[in-house]
Amino acid sequence: LDVRSPGEFEGELGHIESAHLVPLDELRDRIEEIPDDRPVVVVCQSGKRSAMAAEIIRKAGHEQVANVSGGMIQWSRLGLPLQES
Repeated sequence: LDVRSPGEFEGELGHIESAHLVPLDELRDRIEEIPDDRPVVVVCQSGKRSAMAAEIIRKAGHEQVANVSGGMIQWSRLGLPLQES
């Protein structure tokens, strides 16, 4: 789950393949889009927004939620696979 803005999602850092975009400011209104039958991994630019999003998701009753520490900046630094626009 990517909680950045659409511009960031399509921007320079790209995004993780198959990531579902739900910007943080829309998350509470779109919480039903988050699957509760499998683990959810949340990412943003640096890890701050995704940490907040992970807490929102946990409070909504999802038990298996993880935050990508360092966000897409760290993902890119590590040379992990990206889908670029």
